[in-house]
Amino acid sequence: MVWAYATAKMSDHQMFEKVAAVIDCHGLRLYNTQELSNVVWAFATAKISSQRLFDKVAYEIIQDRDLTVFKPQDFSNIVWAYATAKMSNTPLFEKVAEEVARHDLISFNSQELSDLVWAYTTAKVSDPRLFKRLATVIVERKNEFTTQEISNILWSYAASGVVNTPLFNAMEPRVASLLEQCNSQNLTNVAWSYVAVNVDAPGLFNASFTENLIEKMDNFNGADLCQLYQWHLWQKEERFNAGLPPILEKRCRKAFTSMAPRISALQRDVVSVLRSIGLKLKEEVFTRRGYSLDALIVVNGKEVGIEVDGPTHFIGRKPSGSTMLKRRQITTMEGIHLVSVPYWEWDELKHGKKQNYLRSLLEMK
Repeated sequence: MVWAYATAKMSDHQMFEKVAAVIDCHGLRLYNTQELSNVVWAFATAKISSQRLFDKVAYEIIQDRDLTVFKPQDFSNIVWAYATAKMSNTPLFEKVAEEVARHDLISFNSQELSDLVWAYTTAKVSDPRLFKRLATVIVERKNEFTTQEISNILWSYAASGVVNTPLFNAMEPRVASLLEQCNSQNLTNVAWSYVAVNVDAPGLFNASFTENLIEKMDNFNGADLCQLYQWHLWQKEERFNAGLPPILEKRCRKAFTSMAPRISALQRDVVSVLRSIGLKLKEEVFTRRGYSLDALIVVNGKEVGIEVDGPTHFIGRKPSGSTMLKRRQITTMEGIHLVSVPYWEWDELKHGKKQNYLRSLLEMK
């Protein structure tokens, strides 16, 4: 029932809540694998939040189900649903990854493969073995994927910080052949993905690509423009190629530098301790290229940028693609030495140890 409502784009909150209540009361023992995946898919598609239901389905799959009988669509629908509903459940994703990595991936269609990598990245669950296995299959079957699927795949690898050069090299001519079918988001996701992993693609990023950007210029939102600005910096200053035409570059830089800074309690605490050890600093500093730094200080006669990195900056405890890209471009183009303060290291420190931690991190004499 909920699958039908979600498929028809009908969101009856009361009906969905009743279904969740019934499942909570009677359990999921009688549900087959397709029904399990359809339930969470329907709730995610209809944008109905039910933490208890998602927890219950995850527990059922992890504890009581034999994953060898699940079909490819079951796997992709389940992880897609949890990622879309922002109900990330790491044990569930790990169990699915373990089974999928052993699976004969020939039986997965292009959308299922695309949804898998997108879901793991969106849910911020890192699984290098799965991504390596999927990349091999995606390269072998590259001509089966649509522009949207390719965009999702490249973005997923790049955003996860997974640099799989054979995958990006293989997709270069495929994307180039499909440029006319790409919408504005496809173009910006593809461009940003190559920037993030730092894989050159001269057969893709040429005059034809730029012409497509100009044609779709009025369709780009703020996030698109920011991604294109990073692509422009990469082309001009890292690859020494032609970047964006001036009219689009100006629009992109404005969007990139207009993002309002969000100062977290973690950042305030780090800055307070930096000041307590006698360091003069500037907060929320913009670099010449438009990047923002949480703080800028001078240590031992050298400029040092401080980045206070919270959970959104990581996939697990590995820097995300956007974090890696920011660090690379600031270091290589601005010449500023960056120091990261990861949230988990800071959270483990008692107040008396925070000063010594920062002194050591900054190699203060």
